[in-house]
Order: sequence, then structure tokens, then C-alpha cells
Amino acid sequence: MKIAMLTWEYPPLIVGGLSIHCKNLAEALVKMGHEVDVITTGEVMYSSKPELVNGVNIYRVKPMIKEGEDFLSWSLLMASEMEKKLGDLEIDKYDLIHCHDWMTSKVGINLKYLLNKPYVQSIHSTEYGRCSGINSKISEIINEMEFLSVFEADEVITVSNASKKELCGIFSAPDNKIHTIYNGINLSEYCINQDSDELSEFRDELGIKNDDYMLLYVGRLEHQKGVNYLIRAFRILADKYKNLKLVLVGEGSQHDYLKSLSENLCCNNNMIFTGFKNGDELKKLYCCADICVVPSIYEPFGLVALESMASETPIVVSNTGGLSEIVNSKNGIKVEPKNPKKLAVAISKLLENNEFRNNIINNAKNDLLNYSWDNIAYNTSKVYKKAVKNKLDSKNDSSSEIIERI
Repeated sequence: MKIAMLTWEYPPLIVGGLSIHCKNLAEALVKMGHEVDVITTGEVMYSSKPELVNGVNIYRVKPMIKEGEDFLSWSLLMASEMEKKLGDLEIDKYDLIHCHDWMTSKVGINLKYLLNKPYVQSIHSTEYGRCSGINSKISEIINEMEFLSVFEADEVITVSNASKKELCGIFSAPDNKIHTIYNGINLSEYCINQDSDELSEFRDELGIKNDDYMLLYVGRLEHQKGVNYLIRAFRILADKYKNLKLVLVGEGSQHDYLKSLSENLCCNNNMIFTGFKNGDELKKLYCCADICVVPSIYEPFGLVALESMASETPIVVSNTGGLSEIVNSKNGIKVEPKNPKKLAVAISKLLENNEFRNNIINNAKNDLLNYSWDNIAYNTSKVYKKAVKNKLDSKNDSSSEIIERI
């Protein structure tokens, strides 16, 4: 099957989990025998020539304005450039268009009507969830675009049953059109056998001693991530554990607020803001940590939880969204969101009970086998097959030739 996959971020551009998701899915689909062309953006790494990486053809378009100038206009212009690029690539050759999130959905909708192409839409999160409601004109526009993408797509993929319930609720989407396919992880990429001396040296560079406890947060510094509740929990723990350090990995609009909060709570001396990290550095951070905390208020899936589990670092997460589905009482600890006291109790339990901690690590390792990209690609191809078959049946065409390629 020939697939055009559209995403606004793709490595080496990594803003959130979407970039890694699209890369791993595209490569796993190629492994299955599909042909995948990724159409994405490229400010710094833009090239008029395609890249071939692990069997995936990558085409980058250059938006007409810089992202920071006007995000909404940037997104719409990016989508227009993607549509032009698909025109240059002889769009008729594709069996299906797969768009990720609202920024690229305009292309899928247009091609559905102009060329009658099957259109699959992936929704990784919603504006309503990210903002805890619709409270600005821009949010209203984005929410409307998300609604249109769900309404117009032939099939919709989302990352958890919680997200599916959200789409059915806020957009009144039909249940049989929404498919839950969890995110995945490549276990071989995580450094569970990292050299202990190298990790000790890495901790030392961070200012963390060998006898210090290290708490880790990885993610954007935004309201929906609940980092302020983690900092408040850290303040509760700081008096009991003098050698406790908190490392916050990520960037976002709440950076200055969170720094100010840590200073006001007098715990900033034991906190480290590293900024954005990825690749080997991030994997070392997971391995160095004693506990990884995901304190989200809103979290459609929670890839950080899988990455931490793969690194044999126990997790404490908010009992919300996709986190509540992938974490259970045997492979991690769940606490109610926005509750620093309960967060502190859960962290303390992992710090003080080694037997419990080791059981959590071992159980998590076994559960990760359910999140292979081979499984995710297989389930995604089943959704593709349904979209193509339904489109062909509606045209009363013979579908056998294309179905054989799926």
C-alpha cells in the first residue's frame, strides 16, 4: 500500500511525542511492506531534495512565515505547502492519506473531496483537553478544526480509550469510527545495561552525588503537565530527604513561573532545570533517575511512562487519561491528579521499600512487550484497510487489487 503520512514534526525536529510516534510508525509500516512518504516541515533542515531514512521517503516543506510570528497562520500556510508538495509527487499514486493532528487535517479533507482519497486522521490530543476548556479565540478555531478533522475523516485513530471517550463526548463522534491504538516503544534503544561509571559521571555533571536520590520529570513545561504539583510534592519531601534532587527536563511557557515557584518554596537549590533533551542524553537521564514522575492533569497517552519503564526506572503517574490505562498497581503507582500530598507519599514508598520497587520494575518490563511498534503498525494497517475498502465499496469499484497490497 502507498501511504502519504502528514505530520508537522518529524526527526530531527522533536517538540513532543508526535515526532517519535510518526517516525516509528512509518518505519514499522515500511517493515511490513508498505511504501510510506512522510510530508513534514523543515525550518532549519529544509531541503528541496527528499531524504531516505530507514526505508521512509521524507519530504520537507518550508512554511512562508516563521512559527513564532503567528502559529495559526504558520500552520495553515504549512498545510498549503504540503498540499502543493503532494501535487508535485503525483498524488494519484497514493492509496491513502494519513494526517496527524489538526495542523495537517486541512490537506486530508481537501484531498478527500478533490480526489476521493481515503483519509485517516490521528488525534493525539485535543485543544479542549490541553486548555481545560475553550477559553480564547485561537482555541476556538483549533477546536473547530479538530472537530472538522474527526467529522470528515473516513477513520480516526487515537492513542487511548480515554481519548476515544473524549472525542465521542466533545465532538459527538460515532464510536465505530474511532480506533484506539496505543503508542509504542523500541525496547532495544533504552540503556538498561549502561555502564555504571559512565552514569555516575553523568550524574556528577548534573550536580547529583552518588548517595543522592534523583527524581525525574520529562515533558513540556505547560499547565496540563501539572509540574507545579510535583514541585509542591518535592517541597513536602525535601525536609525528610535532605539528599533528594529533582531534575526537570523540558521547555515551555511555564518555565519562569515554575522557577519562581521553586524559589518561593525554598527548594530551588535542589532542583535542576536542564532544558530540552533527547537522544542519548535523555536515555541516560532515565537510567540515572531513581524515580520518574508524570504528574499530568491531562495526558492522552503518556509516552514518558513507557520510556521510563523501558529504562527500568519506576514511575509515579497521575491517574488520568492514557496513563490510567497503561499503569496499574503492579507496574507503577497511580495517584489522583493535582494532589501533592499523595504524590509525595507515593514517591516516599518507592524510596523506602526496595522489594516493592524491584517488583514494580520487573512487572513493568514484562508489560512493555505489549507496546511493540510491529503490533502498532499491524493494527494501523487494519484501519487503513477498512478506510480503503469502504471508499472503494462506495464507488462500486473492484477493491481486490488494492486490498491485496494492504
